[in-house]
Amino acid sequence: MKHSFVSALLCVCLLLSSFLSAFAVVDNGKVTGKVTDQKTGEALIGVTVIVQGTSTGAVTDVEGRYTLNLAPGTYTLEFKYMGYQTKAVSEVVVGPGAPTQLPVIMDEPKSKDLKEVVIRGSFKQETINALYVAQKNNVAVSSGISAEQIKASPDKNTGEVLKRVSGASIQDNKFVVVRGLTDRYNNATMNNVLLPSTEPDRKSFSFDIIPSGLIDNMVINKTATPDKPGDFAGGLIQVSTKDFPEEKFVTASVGMSVNTLSTFKDAKTGMRGSGDYWTFGNSERKLPSGVPATAEDFNNVSGKAQDDLNRSFKNNWKINKTTVAPGTSLQLTAGNTKYYGERKFGYVFSLTHSHSERNEFAERNDYDIDNHVYKRHNIDTSNKYSSALGAVANFAYSYKNSKISFKNIYNRILDNNTVLRQVATDPNPPFHYLSQSYLLNLVQRYILSSTLQGEHGLGNNRRIEWMVNYSNTNRQEPDIRISNYTDSHAIINQPVNGGSSRGFFKVNDDIFNAGASYQFPLVKDNKDHSLKIGGFEQYRKRFSSYRPLSYQSASGFPYDKLTASPYELFSNENLGSNGIYLLDNTSPSGIYDASSNLTAGYFMFDNFITKKLRVIWGLRYESYRQQLKPKTTVGSGSYTTDTTYSSFLPSANFVYALTDKSNLRLSYSNTVARPEFREIASFSFFDFQNTAAVFGNPRLKQTRISNIDLRYELYPGAGETFAVAVFYKKFKNPISESWYSLDNNDRTYINLDDANTFGAELEVRKNLEFAIGNWGKNSYVFANGAYIHSSIKNPNQTVRNINGETRRMPGQSPYLINAGLQINNPNNDMGVTILYNRIGPRINIVGDDSSNKLDIFENSRNLLDLQLSKRLFKKNAEIKLNISDILNNPYVLYQNKDNKKSYSKGTDYVFYTYKYGTNFSLSFSYTFH
Repeated sequence: MKHSFVSALLCVCLLLSSFLSAFAVVDNGKVTGKVTDQKTGEALIGVTVIVQGTSTGAVTDVEGRYTLNLAPGTYTLEFKYMGYQTKAVSEVVVGPGAPTQLPVIMDEPKSKDLKEVVIRGSFKQETINALYVAQKNNVAVSSGISAEQIKASPDKNTGEVLKRVSGASIQDNKFVVVRGLTDRYNNATMNNVLLPSTEPDRKSFSFDIIPSGLIDNMVINKTATPDKPGDFAGGLIQVSTKDFPEEKFVTASVGMSVNTLSTFKDAKTGMRGSGDYWTFGNSERKLPSGVPATAEDFNNVSGKAQDDLNRSFKNNWKINKTTVAPGTSLQLTAGNTKYYGERKFGYVFSLTHSHSERNEFAERNDYDIDNHVYKRHNIDTSNKYSSALGAVANFAYSYKNSKISFKNIYNRILDNNTVLRQVATDPNPPFHYLSQSYLLNLVQRYILSSTLQGEHGLGNNRRIEWMVNYSNTNRQEPDIRISNYTDSHAIINQPVNGGSSRGFFKVNDDIFNAGASYQFPLVKDNKDHSLKIGGFEQYRKRFSSYRPLSYQSASGFPYDKLTASPYELFSNENLGSNGIYLLDNTSPSGIYDASSNLTAGYFMFDNFITKKLRVIWGLRYESYRQQLKPKTTVGSGSYTTDTTYSSFLPSANFVYALTDKSNLRLSYSNTVARPEFREIASFSFFDFQNTAAVFGNPRLKQTRISNIDLRYELYPGAGETFAVAVFYKKFKNPISESWYSLDNNDRTYINLDDANTFGAELEVRKNLEFAIGNWGKNSYVFANGAYIHSSIKNPNQTVRNINGETRRMPGQSPYLINAGLQINNPNNDMGVTILYNRIGPRINIVGDDSSNKLDIFENSRNLLDLQLSKRLFKKNAEIKLNISDILNNPYVLYQNKDNKKSYSKGTDYVFYTYKYGTNFSLSFSYTFH
């Protein structure tokens, strides 16, 4: 680990030296910005920008952006555009090095008088006005954060930025929660392309690979519009990255972290490969090359061939003792924009590597509810060794009113897990741990996403956008090793879940996306009424394979040898036809091909009925076909699935401008939530953590959601917000996890009946200049909260023995609280940020009456994070100290014994619990201009 970190630092130094050789001292400065329409917030293409008193000028591109190269000094800039009032902005100060940002808004003349009127304003006034327009003119009910706000924050990646957006939170740095709804009901796009998930059966996104400096803006849409994907109910996270950096730069960052429960503590770990630190693993975990392709052929091997086959599997069972090392992080980002007359070419590169290691001590229990005693009590001692490697490469070319970009993301994640479990079956404490289990497994995931997209302004407010994208996601778990012991003897001659086994799992998805849209005014030269039409196509293909192998013994194998450790027991001397051998237990449905095809088309009207009333309405149609076919359907429990859903998804957003700073919004939309491939596959996969097999359900249906929102919003100052909203959602056939078996903890997925949620939401963001003077200019206090009441009708009791007639909706928290305080000094070179988050208790697994299995709830946790930052060397360098999960509340899954709405410690049944520990991280970054 130490050598790996040193080699990583050397790589960064070499890359820095190559980049810096191209840098020279720059004396000139720049003014850059974006020009937008006062009424609609849309970019204005072809605006002429002139430096008053000179012939120096520029023209805005297809995104409404301009750049002026100027000597240091103070200037007045004029902005001219046909059909708009000319605007002159004074007191524009340009210095050497970092560019001056000047966003500008333009408005139509107040009268039809042909006499030119020049609107005059200062630099400070104009930057504040531009922020107002960006906040106020969003089409849908949304919350967002701009590049200017990100620059003022100490955040280093997209995941950290997202924590500041109202109504959203991130769990485990990848699962998004919006309005208390879990990842199932949320989605994410980057540059208008759906982000592929890093998990095969959940929506999870690796936001931490995108450096915050590359973000242009981030918006969470909480209501739908026809031009956005229709599969969300909580929120659609939209991340836009920069195409053209304002200046040439290289930023390098290095960091280290410690965890209070893990770092420098002793740990027991399984095998670690030489490539694990860099996420590449090693070949010793792969299925040996000579293994027969089918279970039938594997199990028919005999004699010496069987001996050789069993001994070809590497003995990776050894448990090693080690000390947990600190975590590390490295990041290198570079970018530039080159100008060739009216043409420009921009590029951005980023490389990110992070590593962490964590010990975990967890308690897990099964209860006999009728007799109020333990059926089983587990103690898990585990170690998780994790590494992530990410890369971003974006290129963009702009000419006059057109822009073409090529954007690429690559991400690799490796988790090496070791779990040692002690099992007791005493009905009450004190417990006697007579059984023991081992889990050794490695999870490797990677994502590649490449997008080619274009934007073309055709004049007269007409615009074409298009994109094509290819994404690939891959997850592999090579050599999942499980060994169970009872009375100090290894359990063999049992199925995979209950004995000793090795398993090999892999899933690969290829995803193809294409889309195009055309926007134009309904009346020539009239922007008050426009129509946008478009289409989208996605084809997704999956191959999944799970091959479990269980250990069996020949008759006469000495029983006393089973007391040996797994490393000794499964050594070559005991393997073979006359000793211990492997049996292939691959099920007919364990290997499958799947595909989905999504075809969408839409039209969206944008009408200004009056100067104050704007209506954005239209219809989106989505045809979704999902197919899954096991390799063979011979045998019970194997199903071929072929389902097509045709969904008409209308939406309407009414925006009434009460004043220049406030809106009243009303919206209605229909959306959907679809089952994942893994959820409809008819095979089972063993979840060691919960000692349960997880079964798919081929009969799952998609969920359909109706959404209504009413929101009042006020923008009293630049970057300030006050908003209050009420919302209602109706879910048809929501999907939930539920018990599968009456005798154990096996789980499956089911559709419940109709669900309803009613909620109220409050959002406040306030600048602190009024309270602490100059220290408050760049400082904010912000908070948002939601209260949600949910009710769901359970299925017919003859179909499923679900507890009660109604319950809370699974996965829906009854409340959500986010709050924060961000204080930066007047020079904006030192800051303190405090963040707080709490999500109300929610149903994790739906219960079953017939076996008296109560619902399992996830308890609330108080999350408190602190960040201290200091910029050095003329703000080119920054040092940050982050302390996360300061309170270190335990993660608790529980069964509610007393029927209270919250967890009662000492009364309720604890199903699973552990602590994360508090993390301390220190990082240093330096930017070369």
